[in-house]
Amino acid sequence: MANKESQRVKWQQALLDLGLTKSNDRVEEYLTANWATHSFAIFGTWRKGTLIFTEQKLIFMTTFGVNQFDLEYSDIREVKKSFAGLLPMAMTVTAYDKKTDKTKKYKLWITGRNKWIHKVIEKAGLAV
Repeated sequence: MANKESQRVKWQQALLDLGLTKSNDRVEEYLTANWATHSFAIFGTWRKGTLIFTEQKLIFMTTFGVNQFDLEYSDIREVKKSFAGLLPMAMTVTAYDKKTDKTKKYKLWITGRNKWIHKVIEKAGLAV
């Protein structure tokens, strides 16, 4: 389903106001997603929100508009399929965290994960 231009413009302004993007970075697409803040075996604590693809970043915002994480595509090291509990509907993004000087994993439960995995791989310049 195509994103509404009016909502894309609202996200663009909100991200700019929050200092998460710069004026030369544009929102390309967004979708509803869930992020596993903690994962224990097949169980996890999931936060519902919006996964936003800009030209330069991958950003996850909760439904209350709180930024949970933003990743520059250049910091993404790996993207792969994973499970959301017992359902094969998640992707795991491994990215370099500049604050800790380590890599960190982000698990996202999304519909149509193959499309989004390929988009992240393409944006990050990773080999398929």
